[in-house]
Amino acid sequence: MAKFLYKFENIKRIKKTFEKEIQRQLSVLNLEIRKLKEYIEGLLNEKEEEKAKVLSKQYLNSSELHFYSDFEKLINKKIDVARGKIKMLGKEKEDKIIELTQKAKERKIFEKLEEHHLNDFKFKQNKLEQINIDDLASKKYSKS
Repeated sequence: MAKFLYKFENIKRIKKTFEKEIQRQLSVLNLEIRKLKEYIEGLLNEKEEEKAKVLSKQYLNSSELHFYSDFEKLINKKIDVARGKIKMLGKEKEDKIIELTQKAKERKIFEKLEEHHLNDFKFKQNKLEQINIDDLASKKYSKS
């Protein structure tokens, strides 16, 4: 019996590779988003700690108050920048998800096509085998 060779195997393999690459990029984006969220949490904690220090003091001079005000503005600015990056990465993540679904569909199409070609191959092989069996049976019958 002949061996089944799928003529689009290389294309299917390349499609699978592209899909894995997009999955990798998506996981990198998720990791970056998670790191930025942790960074924001750290900034918020730092802001709260500094606020607690200021509130715990009984006496504040104007320079300390001015320093805390500038510190709070800086932390808020860093938080805003990080949230902007998260928003940008979120949009990029959505685009990658759409691209990933498209690549998955393409791969599934080639898998279905392979399945169809395999079924055709099996049908043709069975037909050839049946012809050979019929030929042997007719030769055997003609001998006897």
